[in-house]
Amino acid sequence: MSFDGCDPPSYESQVAQFAESFGATTSSSSWSPAVNVTALVANVVDTSVAAVGPMTCAVPEPSVLPGLSAMAGPESVSPLFAELYNTKIKMLRENLARLDLLLSRHNFFDCQTVLQLQHAQSHRKALLLQADMDVDADGSDGDRMPIGTGAPTNFKPFTSFKWAKKTPAPNPYLAGTEERLKRAEDEFAAKTTSADRKRDLRNAVTQLRAEVATLKKYSFLIGTTDPYIVIPGAFTRGKDAAKTGDYALVIYGDGIYPAIVGDIGPNDKVGEASFRIAKQINPQATPY
Repeated sequence: MSFDGCDPPSYESQVAQFAESFGATTSSSSWSPAVNVTALVANVVDTSVAAVGPMTCAVPEPSVLPGLSAMAGPESVSPLFAELYNTKIKMLRENLARLDLLLSRHNFFDCQTVLQLQHAQSHRKALLLQADMDVDADGSDGDRMPIGTGAPTNFKPFTSFKWAKKTPAPNPYLAGTEERLKRAEDEFAAKTTSADRKRDLRNAVTQLRAEVATLKKYSFLIGTTDPYIVIPGAFTRGKDAAKTGDYALVIYGDGIYPAIVGDIGPNDKVGEASFRIAKQINPQATPY
């Protein structure tokens, strides 16, 4: 994974350090999606996203976190799990009259558990999320990829993880955003525009101006090429909370995929990972 213009995550350099802190045995080989490893909890975990603190991800061989059973007791269940489902119920009650805003069954039951883990000897900490995985295709970076990658309906050219641009190459989505801004400004200035419509346009113009400024100033992760996961905003608050830039592991079946926490999502959904990771797991995956 390459992040031109920013400090790249050095996955291989700290593989053994992270894995051994949780009792795993590693090799010094570079990560490959073809490496065969044991699932985090072979008889329980189907799809897991584990957000890890300031250490790097690892490819343990021949087992993944063999000391997990000693760490995963009833007391390890995170309060974030109850908070997540309280938020889901609250949002459902508030949106009962808005079918377009109601969580689907899939999104309501998207998380099976959230565990706060700490290794007894190393005292390293990790947050484990067992969840269904949806696809995030957001993000853009004119410095690395001057051509847009296509945009699904809910696409955004930003990710929460960002860094200052290093070249004058424009973001591939800047021109389109500037065009939408001009149309909104022209409609706002038209004498035939109603007061109610102008109120909506005023908010839109403010938002679009901020987006234009952001696209000119920053580079972002790219969902199609960069391995990252998305966590709810509520999971980023408090002591030892996960944050953007933290290293992460995505574990599916007998595969383990290194990533970072790259985007912050809504508080009532869990389990998104970048399109890059989805394609590694299933070549038939799409962002829709």
